[in-house]
Formats: sequence, C-alpha cells, structure tokens
Amino acid sequence: IMKKVYLICNAHIDPLWQWNKNEGAAEAISTFRVAADFCEEYDGFVFNHNESLLYEWVEEYEPALFSRIQKLVKAGKWHIMGGWYLQPDCVMPSGESFIAQIETGRRYFEEKFGVSPSTALNFDSFGHTRGLVQILKKTGFDSYLFTRTGDNFGYGLFRWEGFDGSVISAYREVAYGTNRGKAIEKIKNAIDNSQDDRFLILWGIGDHGGGPSRIDLETINGFLSETEHDVCHSTPEDYFKEVHAEALDASFDKSLVHTMVGCYTSMVRIKQAHRRVENKLKMCEIMLSDSGVEYDKNEWEAAKKAFLFTEFHDVLPGSCVKSGEDEALRMLSFAENICDNNMLKAYFVLCRGQKKAKVGEIPILVYNPMPNEITKTVEVEFQLGDQNWNESETSVVKIRDAGGNYLPVQNEKEAGSIPLDWRIKIAFTATLAPMSVTRFDCELHPTENHEKIAPYDEDDKNIFVTTDTLSVTISKKTGLLDKYSVNGKDLLSSPSGKIKVCNDNEDAWGMLRRGFYPETGEFEFLSSTEAKAFRGFTDGKDENLLVIENGPVRLITEGIFRYMNSYAVIRYTVSKQDNYVDVNVRMFSNDAIKMYKLCFNSTNKGQLLGQTAFGTQELENDDTEFCYHKWLGFDKGLCILNKGTYGGSSDNGEIRISLLRTPVYTGHPIYDRPIARRDRFNDHIDMGERVFDFRLIPYSDGIDLLAEDFNLSSYTLAFFPAGEGEKVSHNVVLDSATVLLSSYRRDKNRILVRFYNTQNTENTASVKVDGVNITMEFTPYEVKTYVIENGNIKETDMLGR
Repeated sequence: IMKKVYLICNAHIDPLWQWNKNEGAAEAISTFRVAADFCEEYDGFVFNHNESLLYEWVEEYEPALFSRIQKLVKAGKWHIMGGWYLQPDCVMPSGESFIAQIETGRRYFEEKFGVSPSTALNFDSFGHTRGLVQILKKTGFDSYLFTRTGDNFGYGLFRWEGFDGSVISAYREVAYGTNRGKAIEKIKNAIDNSQDDRFLILWGIGDHGGGPSRIDLETINGFLSETEHDVCHSTPEDYFKEVHAEALDASFDKSLVHTMVGCYTSMVRIKQAHRRVENKLKMCEIMLSDSGVEYDKNEWEAAKKAFLFTEFHDVLPGSCVKSGEDEALRMLSFAENICDNNMLKAYFVLCRGQKKAKVGEIPILVYNPMPNEITKTVEVEFQLGDQNWNESETSVVKIRDAGGNYLPVQNEKEAGSIPLDWRIKIAFTATLAPMSVTRFDCELHPTENHEKIAPYDEDDKNIFVTTDTLSVTISKKTGLLDKYSVNGKDLLSSPSGKIKVCNDNEDAWGMLRRGFYPETGEFEFLSSTEAKAFRGFTDGKDENLLVIENGPVRLITEGIFRYMNSYAVIRYTVSKQDNYVDVNVRMFSNDAIKMYKLCFNSTNKGQLLGQTAFGTQELENDDTEFCYHKWLGFDKGLCILNKGTYGGSSDNGEIRISLLRTPVYTGHPIYDRPIARRDRFNDHIDMGERVFDFRLIPYSDGIDLLAEDFNLSSYTLAFFPAGEGEKVSHNVVLDSATVLLSSYRRDKNRILVRFYNTQNTENTASVKVDGVNITMEFTPYEVKTYVIENGNIKETDMLGR
C-alpha cells in the first residue's frame, strides 16, 4: 500500500531549561540562521517553527536574519506553525492564561508575517487539559499536535472532545525530534510499521535547537527520489487538510494526563507566584477597566509577556535549573510590580466622590473586583494619629457600614512587633457591593487592660468553636482537627490535618511514577517544651497548641510539628461568621528527597472533583497524583480551596494535598544511571521556608465563585478621601453564583467581557456591563465572549473577532 507521509522539520528550542534565557536566545538565533540557509539552498525543503517569543528575539538581536525569514515565509519555504507565544505547561494555567498565550502569538504573527496557523501544537508539554479543546475551537484552531501524555495513550489521529462538547482533530506523534544523522531511520521505521496510509513525522535536532542538518537533509532528499511512497516536506496544516478526525467513530473526552506527575508540585515558589500574578493580572485589568484610568500599554504588555514566559513547560512545572528558577521569580516580580502600581492608581480614581472623614473617624475603603455581592472577612492595618505610650491602654476599634450599622470586628496582632499602641490591625465581616468601592468607618476607643484574646471554649483535651451552623474541635494532644461539621453534617473524620511524608527520589519530574507512596512517616506534634524552644521563648505559655487570636469574627490557633530536621507551623482560622476553616502551613523544609502531603479524611466517599481550565474534571481516588486548580473536593462533602497548589492525590476518601517535594534540580532518570552525583551536596528544590494557604469548605454548586473570591482578594486601604470629584465606575454586575466573569477589558469605547458557565448543565445569567444588559444562555461548561462598542453588543470568538 502506498502511503502518504508528511515530513515536518522543526527544532525544539527551550528558551530556558538547563540554561538561562540569554543562552536560549543565542540558540534560537543560531538555529534560525542555519534553517534559513537550508531553506534558501534546498528546493522543496520547508522549515516549521512556532513560538513568537523566539521570533521576537531574532527581530531584536539579528534584524537581517528576521528579514530573510519574512521573505522565506512569504515564499512558502518557512512555515509559521502553532502560533502561540511559547509552548507552556498545559495543565496548570487558567483558561485566560491559555487565551493570552494564543492571543499574544497570533497578534505577532499576523502583524509580522501575515499568517494565522490553524493547527496548534505543544510538543513537549507534560499533559494537556481537556479545557484546551473549547479554547482552541474558539480562537481559530481546528487541530492540535502534541507528543507527551500518559496512561499508555496511543499514537496517531483521534477526535478530542472538550467539556462543552467542542471537537477538534488531534494527533499524537512519537517524538518531536531526531538525533543528527538519524532522521532517515525514524522515517523508514514509521513507514514500515504504521497502520495508517496517511501520517506525519516530526524530525530535526532539538532539545536545545539544531533543526535540520545537512547530512539529514541530503539523506532524506535521496530517499524521496527513490521511495515508492508519497513522502514530502510539509506542514501540520497540510496534513490536517487531508484527514478529518470528525469522521472517526468515537471521541476521547478526557484530559491527556498523567505524565511527569512530580511537576504538579516541584518549585512551589514559582507555582504560588504564578497563581498570584495570574490573579493580579485579572484584577488589575478589572480595576483599570472599571476606573477608566490611563496606563502605559507598552509596560502592561511587557508585564503580560514576562508572566507568559514563566508558564513555559520547563519553568512552571519546576524542571529547570536553580538559576532558571531565580530568573523566573524575578520575571514574576517584575509583572507583579507593574500590576501593583496600576491597581493603586486605579484604586485612587475609584475612591473619588467619597465624603471626607469626620474628626476621629478612619475610613476603610474596600474595592471588590467581583461582579457579585460578597460577604467576607476583611483584614486591614492602619496607623494611629499618634503613638499611645500608655502601657495599659489599647485602641479598640468599632466599625460601621454606610448605613451606620456596627459590624463584627476584632483587633489582632499587626505585621510589625513594636510593643506600642501605634499600628492597628483589624479583621471584620463585611458585605461588599459588586465591582465597586464599599466604605466603612472606624471609631477608636482607648481601653484600659483590654484583652486582645477574648475568652474561648476549651477543656483539658480540646479547643471548641461552635456557632449556629458550625462546629469545630481542635485537639490539644495532637494539634489536629478532630471535628469539622456544618449544619449538623460532619465533613471530616478524626484526626485530620496530618502532614505525611512520602517516598521520593532525585527526579524533578517524577517521570517513572504515577504517584508518591508508600508513606514513610509523618510530622509529630512537639511537646510544650520543644514548642517553646522552637518559638524562642523559654518563658512562653506552657502549651504547644496556642490560641493566638479570638473575637467575634474568628479564632486562630497555632501548633508546631516536626519530622526529622523539618518543621511545620500550622494555623487554623475558624470563622465565626461563616462556615469555613482556613489552614495556613509554614514549612521549614530541611530534608532532601521527600514529598510532604497535607491530609484530610473526608467522611464522604463520593466522586472527587477538581477545577481545571474552563471545566471540572473527575479525579482518581487510588493514590494517582493528579492536577487541579483553585479547588478540589468531593461532590457532596469536603472541598479544599488553595492559593497556588496544584498537585495532590486521594485514597479511600483521604484528600492528600501535595505541599512540596525536595528532589535535585533537573534530576533526570536515564536508564539505570545514578540520577544525581554522589560526591557532593546537590542543590535540592524547595528546601527552606515555604508558606501555604487553604480553606476547608462544604462543596456547593457555587464552589468556583468561592474559590475565585478566595484567590482574588479585595483591595483594601485605610484612606482619607479628599471629598472631591465624582464617583467613577464602569462596572459589571452579575446575577449568578454559577457563572463567572472570566475577563473584563476596556480600550476606550470598546469593551470585551467573557463569562464561563461552571456547571455541567445548561445555565442562564443576566449581567449589566457599563449600563448595557445582556441575557445569556449557556450549554454545559460553555464560555461566551462579548464585545460592546457604542452600546452595541456582539458575541464573538475568544479573541474578540
């Protein structure tokens, strides 16, 4: 049988991996120069490459080469494939981050080359979320090309179905590259062994550039002239024009996982900073759009690109060298600083029109970025007008809303440690209006001998918090949660909150495993003497479990645990105005080759679910390491929100959150060779202090909104307004708790808004955007994008076209 074979020459270039960004740029330029030479020299040869970042480097550092490439693209001898900014990790970014990767790349390639690829690709990304299907379909792609996935997934063409029912053609190739002089072997083997009569083959030296070599090209061209098969230099688009996965009998309707499962946890600082900046980019766009304030668009674009760079599939997954981790953290800090500066500018504009404060009154102005009314605990610090040197006196705060109603509030320890009544921190329960500034006014009441920690319920064994709807018990003996019950329903069984230690090795990727087991130990609760020594105060309270804050808003406990040379300080914050328990874990990780998991025993053994990009996926309950976004939990029981944790597992109803692991930087298994050198101390990932935040909460249909609020903090300052100007607001108000605002961007008179149905059912919602009403009807997990211009509403693709 004569076979049709499409040869796709490419060069996999990691802009950062075992090298830094500068070396990545140098390799991109060198590879592109060689490829351009061969395109000009060999008739019929086509070079394929993606990633607009690399083209930007060539344009900036070697413009003459860039001009050559433009001519080759126009002549059809160089093909722009993929069309994204780079090849990101494809399981951890949000739906909006994927859209930004596509939008940034598409805009560049359309502007510089006049092309817009229809086949997306991610050759080396470690798994691919099912949420990509809808995103690809609604950003102009009809097909997807990749190599890596797990669970013994096969090769070749298949039909991939998204959460919303969208379908694209997808193709898994064996590998993206070939060694020098070995391309012909891959081609001949594929022709001999493939069961398909039409297929594609990726070839070219990669993993640090290279692409075509002269020996490979001449050998391949000789083979083309003599083979009986129809083999040609080609492009991904040429292949997908000839085959149609839609004609296949069945669809694959799951995420393409699991592979490199250690990457869901390695380098937690990058993961946490990534989530934080991802949230701030969204919040900053909302605040800029709502305020209408002018900002530097070039600076904003630089911040977004810095963030997108850190989503690269060897950065966000934590599989680069230590200097790469440092470089990525600097880039995230750069992007975060630009967000912070712009949010502050927008905040002051949004505070215009607020009345001046009365004498003795301290205004707290809180901006809610959510389009929904939210009731939550707000924290804020502020300065007294003057230091109060009366040692026995404390300035106790009372706080009122705009209607003059006093709210639950408590004084807590401020960030600093100066033993003086000078800085004030308060926590209060507030209801915030949708996407606008809500004002609260503080009164200060100097009080003699004020007890900052109010009385609380306890006995010799436990500390208790009981409200009309919530019951929590924390053991003094173990420091763990013994009870968490909401509306009479127990959500976890005792004891919960253990940090278990799992078997691990030096492999940064977790390449050869599906999970982390068996357990080798757990963190133990210190004695009171040991706890006092760790805190550094031998004259401290003779207990390990301490109540460090308590009032009408919440109670906070602190306990200290140890495993070998590592310590963990765990704080439980029990809300008295809501039904959640917050868990703060401060790890001091000093042991190599370990995996630490924070474990909660759920009383519900139903279906375990987790958030992913524009979807909710079923998760395994068999100790398989899985990836999720802002929440995971059982559909009728305990749910856990997070602020930058992506890995976990579950077994028999116990949710095991992967906190950190300490393998060797770029420790890579190769056959039976030792992974790391044994003649020195190796740098180990995530040794040192790391901090984690979680929230235990009952699962509900509105869990995505609760997770969004947990991540997208309100913007709060004690600020004295001038009492001038008019209130400025172009806000969005949404009437649904199960439809999320995904994006809100304003450019002069043009507004782009995007909404996501978080439910696996049809849904409806109404929204008002800058005075314009939209009624929306959703299919399951559908994402809708609208452009509003001069009062006219148009539903568009995800790129606003």
